[in-house]
This record gives sequence, structure tokens and C-alpha cells, in this order.
Amino acid sequence: MRSGLRPGKPGRDRAARRHLAERRLRLIRSIARALSLADRGLEFLERAAIVLLFLVSVSVLILDIVLRSTVGVSFAWAPELTRYAIVWLVFIGASVGARSGAHISIDLFSEVLSERHARWLLQGAAAISVLGCVMLAYHGARLVQHMAQFNQHSPSLRWPMWAIYLAVPIGFGLMSLRFLQHLLFLSVDERRRSIAETSA
Repeated sequence: MRSGLRPGKPGRDRAARRHLAERRLRLIRSIARALSLADRGLEFLERAAIVLLFLVSVSVLILDIVLRSTVGVSFAWAPELTRYAIVWLVFIGASVGARSGAHISIDLFSEVLSERHARWLLQGAAAISVLGCVMLAYHGARLVQHMAQFNQHSPSLRWPMWAIYLAVPIGFGLMSLRFLQHLLFLSVDERRRSIAETSA
């Protein structure tokens, strides 16, 4: 008994697969462009904040030293402001380091493993880093909430301490975003390679 189904033509099937692969590649490229745009915007904000914090801390220190040496006047709040600016600078700088891959370096394994296995290892490391930073950001937010309940203020500037400790959840939150970006970039690149290989 003959079936009513007709086998598809190899040329037509190949063209359909190639068309589907091209559509997937266009989607992957659109995602990659969106990730790059978000990456550039976040990088601009981070670097602007770092430059501003650095200029504030250095300017206050120099002004305090000059006034103390010349007219004998000193700002009691200068060391405190500089210390808090450096704390914020460190946490935001850690996010910049996460973007450049300074926190994830697996060069030894990358040389031993194949290219595909090395990419998988980097994806696993990025995923673990995302989870770790999210947990630290959560506990940092709990710490900020705890400090806000006690309504403590800094000795000289009289700033609320919860605003100072806000650097912890913001810093780890930015780092988690950076590691998530890194993971997405690796996943998009892996998917692009896979589609290119199947459509070839």
C-alpha cells in the first residue's frame, strides 16, 4: 500500500534549512547589537562615576593639605569624605574589572582544553559569578536596610550611614550585570557558531 506522503526534495529542504539559519543569525546579531549598546551605556556611566569620585577625593585631600600648611585651617570632614569616595570607587571599579574579565581568568584551562570546552568552562564560571554577586548584592541590601532602621549618621559629615553602605549592593549588582552580560555574549557567540556550522 502506497503512502500519500511524498519525500521532500533535498534541494528544497537544504534551502529551507539555510533560510531558517539566516533568520536565526539575524536574530542573534540583533541581540548582540542590543547587548553592545547596553554595554557601552553602562560603561560610560561607570567610568564617569569613577572619574568624578577620584577627582572629588584627590581635590579635597589636596585642598585640605594646602590650607593646613598655609593658613592652618583644616576640614574635619575631608578624611571622611575621601574615605567614603574611595569605598564607592572600589565597588564601581570592581564592576569595570568584571567587564574587562579581570575577575575570570582561566588561561591555563583554555590552553589545555579544546575551544568549545574552554567556552563552556567560561560560561560556567560566568554563571557562578552571577549567582555569587546576586547573593552578595542581596545581603548588601539587607545590610543597608538594617542600617536605615538604626538611623546612624557619619561623625563629621552627618550623612546617613545607609547611603554609604549602599555602595555594597550597587557594586555587586553592577558586577552581577557585567557577569550576566559576559555570559550572554558567550551564549550568543556559541549559538552563532552552531548556526553557522549547521547552515554550512
